[in-house]
Amino acid sequence: MKVSVIIPFYSNIGWLEEAIESVLDQTFSDYEIIVVNDGSSEDDNRFINKYHNNINYFKTENKGPAHARNYGISKASGEYLAFLDSDDLWLNTKLERQVELMDHHNLNWSHTKYSIFDEVPNKEDRIYCEVNNENFKGMVYPQCLTKIHIGTPCVMIRRSFILENNFIRFSEDMRYGEDGYFWILMGFNNELGYLNESLTSVRRAGTNAVQLARVHLNVRGNLNKFLISKLNIFYPNIKVGILTRITYEYCNVVNNFIDQLFGIQNFKKKSAEIISKIVYLPAYVMFKSIIK
Repeated sequence: MKVSVIIPFYSNIGWLEEAIESVLDQTFSDYEIIVVNDGSSEDDNRFINKYHNNINYFKTENKGPAHARNYGISKASGEYLAFLDSDDLWLNTKLERQVELMDHHNLNWSHTKYSIFDEVPNKEDRIYCEVNNENFKGMVYPQCLTKIHIGTPCVMIRRSFILENNFIRFSEDMRYGEDGYFWILMGFNNELGYLNESLTSVRRAGTNAVQLARVHLNVRGNLNKFLISKLNIFYPNIKVGILTRITYEYCNVVNNFIDQLFGIQNFKKKSAEIISKIVYLPAYVMFKSIIK
């Protein structure tokens, strides 16, 4: 049961090495590591010399992590796909435990509990905080339209399923939320398996962009533009509730308005964040109330 481990890389090659080592330390041994260099300007000569016997290394133009992961999928040969970001880490039983889960329950996808740690000078000083996502499992539609409690490095997917459904990929049209696009498409007809073990460590370094209201608004607006409004193309028999559609369309309209005011995908201006918090509040309340 071979696993293809796909790692997109753009910056901090030292963190990438630590991520690679966490894969090499796995108790499960039947895997391949696919590293996709997404147009990084960092010197990778020492890295290549050190790991060339352990990895399949590809370089592409800078097109973002979605393209890098999709490219990795196209190069994969394993029965399962597992995604690891270059700044995150796996505990050494992650692949073994997840393959057991997938095989035993004949699942097309699964995820695990994970922990977050802040970047500090000494590894020994890291403090790990578990994320409670244990209620996000089983048949997650329609909940997946309003909340997605999945960490990308926690996911494992049966490769044959997405080869048969080639529209299920990471959205290369989205700067943020490209993984949520993928998980929504997977969630319609597939039971999501879950391991209640913290087997992944997610590094939090600097400002966490996904906490910004501006980013949430952008993600919801783009999900409406690239997915929700086109779901009937992918799943003709799936119906989306009217309140959900209205809320997504609202996000799309106000996101376009913020783009016009401050520039497309400008996430750094404090004034843009303040206005985004105000205009996103009705959508936030609606998403919380639609699915409880």
